[in-house]
Amino acid sequence: MKIEVVPASSEDLPAMLAIERDSQPEPWNEALFREELCRPHSRMLVARAHERPNIALGYICFWKVADEIQVHNVAVHRDHRRQGIGSALLQQALRFGLAGNARVAVLEVRMNNVGAQKFYQRHGFRAVGERPDYYAPGESAIIMELEFEFQRRKMNESDD
Repeated sequence: MKIEVVPASSEDLPAMLAIERDSQPEPWNEALFREELCRPHSRMLVARAHERPNIALGYICFWKVADEIQVHNVAVHRDHRRQGIGSALLQQALRFGLAGNARVAVLEVRMNNVGAQKFYQRHGFRAVGERPDYYAPGESAIIMELEFEFQRRKMNESDD
């Protein structure tokens, strides 16, 4: 399946909300998604299959603040997981950071979400700290970081 990653619009919200409710233990509501669409420092991207260009299969929300990319939310429809869609979304966000001379990308991930931690590690992120009780009492977050210098070297190696 060939994937296209494009900026999200309000027409994508129903699909994004359905994916969000199915993917997150504490899902964002429609008002939060609408706010992100309007924030000047926020970017929301959706992934679509070329065969079904009107349907969002996954999305990412991230901010560009100063020299940082802050990844807030990544989710893929359960029927389309493990097909490279999450990677395509994350890579597009990282390309945006590289183009904007970001120094670092950061995110928080649930301590018990080992699958997500491994996903981010495959993309060059590493655990750099912990936020106790970040999600709820007793549910900490792992802070993960990617230094863009690492990403630049990786891209240069693939160009050789």
